[in-house]
Amino acid sequence: MKIEQVLETYDEVYAEAYNEAFLTDIHSQTKTKHELKILTQLLSEKGTEARWLDVACGTGYYLSCFPEVKKAGLDISPAMLNISRRKNPDIPLIQGNFRDKSLFKKGEWDVISSMWWAYSFAESISEIETLIENICHWLTDDGFCFMPICNPSKNLYSGQTNVPYVATEDAPAYGGKILVTGVIWSWIEASGKRHDNMLVPQMEYMVELFKKYFQSVEIVEYANGYYWGILAAKKERLFDTICSQFTTESLHVTTEKNETLVDNLPLAPARPANFLKRFVHKFLNLNS
Repeated sequence: MKIEQVLETYDEVYAEAYNEAFLTDIHSQTKTKHELKILTQLLSEKGTEARWLDVACGTGYYLSCFPEVKKAGLDISPAMLNISRRKNPDIPLIQGNFRDKSLFKKGEWDVISSMWWAYSFAESISEIETLIENICHWLTDDGFCFMPICNPSKNLYSGQTNVPYVATEDAPAYGGKILVTGVIWSWIEASGKRHDNMLVPQMEYMVELFKKYFQSVEIVEYANGYYWGILAAKKERLFDTICSQFTTESLHVTTEKNETLVDNLPLAPARPANFLKRFVHKFLNLNS
């Protein structure tokens, strides 16, 4: 997605409506709740002196949920940062491009997050790798990262569509392996707002990219198997406590006859709702 289009799309009107549309609405509550749980565990592990950077922080919603933590936000949209400043009046909020390594010092942060598939705004896979490299550079030697990622087969398509990473081990005629490393997609909202040529690598390829820079890389599945994220550490370690917690929660929900509630939030939608169908229904005010 071109930077000019990002700035045009994420204007003042869009920014004002963003939290209610994508973070606290009925379709996103469970996702947001589980991501906050993951962040809580990561920040707690680092203790009271933890320094946290949220890359592509948007409206600063996640930052605002941790008022006692030393933190900062980075985003390219002035309108989104204006909302963030209301929620986080006393923290550094930087307008800038996550491709720019010079924005922060080497080893400045203990924990770095980048939420809601922000990496998909990059214009190439090499730019996504630049973001991952920058995150590694900005982290302390024992720092770690949390990045929710898109699973193209599950989040972008209706029904049981499978987009395999390994298309074939033996290409016709010429031989060799063919990999489907990523998917390019566009979203045209009912309002006319456009997200053109968004880019999401396959989850397996995202893991490979992270492993170039991090010693430990794991996938955590949450919100009852509707969403995924990467947990990465610069030193060798396990994230089994976090991963097993959400696996256990997912198993618990699938055994319940009725929808399970946690703190009055549904732990999972009543049935699978993919990304595009869910938001088309929402903006057209139809029942999913």
